[in-house]
Amino acid sequence: MAEMYLVAPDPLETLTAAIFSAAGTPADLAAEVANHLVKANLSGHDSHGVIRIPAYLTQIESGRLNAGGRPEVVHETAATAIVDAHGGFGQVGAAYALEVAMRKATEAGAGVVSIRNCGHIGRLGHYAETAAAHGFIAFVIYGNAGPGAGLTAPFGGARRHLGTNPWAVGVPSHDTQPVIVDFATTVVAEGKVQVARAKHVPLPPGCIVDKDGHPSTNAEDLYTGGMLLPAAGHKGYGLSLVAALIGAGLTAETPPDNGVGSGVVVIAIDPRAFGSLDTFNATIDNMSASVEAVAPAPGVEKVLLPGGPEAHSRASRHEHGVPIAPDTWDVIAKAATHLGVHVPDRIH
Repeated sequence: MAEMYLVAPDPLETLTAAIFSAAGTPADLAAEVANHLVKANLSGHDSHGVIRIPAYLTQIESGRLNAGGRPEVVHETAATAIVDAHGGFGQVGAAYALEVAMRKATEAGAGVVSIRNCGHIGRLGHYAETAAAHGFIAFVIYGNAGPGAGLTAPFGGARRHLGTNPWAVGVPSHDTQPVIVDFATTVVAEGKVQVARAKHVPLPPGCIVDKDGHPSTNAEDLYTGGMLLPAAGHKGYGLSLVAALIGAGLTAETPPDNGVGSGVVVIAIDPRAFGSLDTFNATIDNMSASVEAVAPAPGVEKVLLPGGPEAHSRASRHEHGVPIAPDTWDVIAKAATHLGVHVPDRIH
């Protein structure tokens, strides 16, 4: 594996925003997307960080991504809403939808918001963390399905038909760390295959198969006709399909005739609608602390709550810098230069 570059997070975020601004993105939207991507890197999820910049630029250039698209509510009830992201950045659309869901949860106890015409929304845990920080339970779901719609084979299938179709859940707390669950329904997220390819390292066994259906650890095999595999077999497949059905079903304007559909659903729940907030907080804190107190297995320092590794990663990377593969940095720097954006010195 090639030596990684270490880049300070603040200059990296500034560079990312400048790149998107130079590509025609309004400054406020560019800053929001840049913050999301760099926070993903800081959280240890490089698959959803600045490695995405080149793909987003390609989508802007081709017209698939509307860099200036601003989300708006196009239909709502007291507890629900449909947001149209107008083909814009998914990070912008999902953040807006979460704001709407939390407002409705404050007023009605729960808010359910779906998003249509939305680009890639990035790391779902970001929204679960935001909701939990504001005291809300949150569910964030993205799914797509259909012939050629994704890189994943359904359980027992020999053709691509599903996306990675991730789920995230956030549970707020008072004295303990919020619980943040964020997972793709595949063994590994497609972005992590991108990271492995950029680092020139093999994938763990059991993540992908090649175009002939043979198990592979070579990241390149995914992009030459291979497939991601569902996590936990039929269980991951079931969660993946449900994500696609809910996402498409709650956002579709007309029924599909080719089996293809996709969408995002954001749910916020206000614990105060169910009783005493003090009782809720004390219950979550007590149960979470009890989990953390479980004796660790041999070789494990401490049992962590879901979301703990991301919090530790943010603290470490804020101090030491964000590791970026040379191949990834070179592509980002080339794109910046092409757009006339100054590339700052790296911190090695």
